[in-house]
Amino acid sequence: MIKRHVSVTAAILAMALAPAGAAADDVVTCATCHTDEAEDFSASAHKDFACRDCHAGEATYAVAPADLGKYVRSRRSPELKFDHGASFAGKPARADVPTLCGECHADVQRMNPFGLRTDQLARYWTSGHGTTLKEKGDDRVAVCIDCHGAHDILPAREPMSRANPANVPDTCSVCHANQALMSEYGLPVEVVSEYRNSVHGKLLHEQGDLGAPTCASCHGNHAAMPPGFKTVGAVCGRCHQHASELFATSIHATQEEHKGCVQCHGGGEDRHFHYIERITKPPGMMIQRYARLLKSNATPSDAQIAESIHPDAKKIVTHALPTCLACHEELEEDESLPKLFVLLDDIAEAERYYVQTADRLAKVGQGVLLVDNQRFLLEDANTHLIALAPIQHTLDNEAVATKVAELNTVCDQINAELDELETGLRQRHNALIPIWGFAGCFSLVLYTKFKILKRDWVKRQR
Repeated sequence: MIKRHVSVTAAILAMALAPAGAAADDVVTCATCHTDEAEDFSASAHKDFACRDCHAGEATYAVAPADLGKYVRSRRSPELKFDHGASFAGKPARADVPTLCGECHADVQRMNPFGLRTDQLARYWTSGHGTTLKEKGDDRVAVCIDCHGAHDILPAREPMSRANPANVPDTCSVCHANQALMSEYGLPVEVVSEYRNSVHGKLLHEQGDLGAPTCASCHGNHAAMPPGFKTVGAVCGRCHQHASELFATSIHATQEEHKGCVQCHGGGEDRHFHYIERITKPPGMMIQRYARLLKSNATPSDAQIAESIHPDAKKIVTHALPTCLACHEELEEDESLPKLFVLLDDIAEAERYYVQTADRLAKVGQGVLLVDNQRFLLEDANTHLIALAPIQHTLDNEAVATKVAELNTVCDQINAELDELETGLRQRHNALIPIWGFAGCFSLVLYTKFKILKRDWVKRQR
């Protein structure tokens, strides 16, 4: 078992306190020659450990002053090797790295003070990486140092850590975007670029959302395995719980050939189910898109509104359609497709009504009318609209129609109240007409009287 030894700092301190002339040779540590590694190690999570905890050997070495410079420069002279002694284990073989790391990280007593899990080694041996290493002896697979680093290991919370969520796609892509390496395992390299262009990848890289799913979120970290199509729903359901529960009630959930969430959200020809797309846009974005449409087209058609608020919907359906046709091949005779189109039409109509109501409310609110209550009602409508997205997964027309009716009822109320407010405003404007007429006549009388008085005054002055 590896034992913890004095740190590099302690060794240097011991040398500093040693009596002058105690030895003819200089007493040096690993850091004297391995300067780059020492710099990385001093800032790593393992900085309180010693080099020989992983490499064995001695804490210090005696080197003749005349030879010391040669060994420091040995990084540029590979033929010059320093004799570290019989106890030195050297650079661990890649195949031995998991077990070496596991001597500490699988030890409950050692890890308890740090609050770290101790099942990661066991999980690694169940992963595609671990099983390939153990069963086939193929050390090209990922081992601990590939994902965490060697001398530069940092906690995952550190921005520069390879295991930090923001860096996980880059870490995985070292292998999984390597065409030569992946071709030997029959794995596609497109998954990396697909992820980066997906809704998850854009959340992570463009918006800096560290809560967005990364490779490890779906495949696991130490137990990395590609989820089978039967388990995709369970993986996606960890975040999209409500949608997953509703999908479980649909007819597709009972079809073994259906690929689950990724069939509609990440499928398509020449795709590998990592380009996950969001079909329904957020309500705020839909409202903004509709407002921009009105600037160029004051009377848009229903189709133009639908394309404006969901510009990618047609493309996404086109990608998923070939897979749908594998089962729904008889389009004219398939009774389920007309039901689906009715469901989609109901949702599209409700979305149009929502954005039109929201746009009207925004315009009315810019005037003199107070529309605080109507804005509150729009938030209620917003909630119903958001709820429509997961309900679609049931493929239940009645359930969708119920939610659509709830949304439309709220929009009806908003429009009715806006009608009432605008009617009241017009009535107040109309009531002002006689008042302004009286004021005008009174002003005219006063002006006439003024002219008469002025004329009489001028006559008297003459």
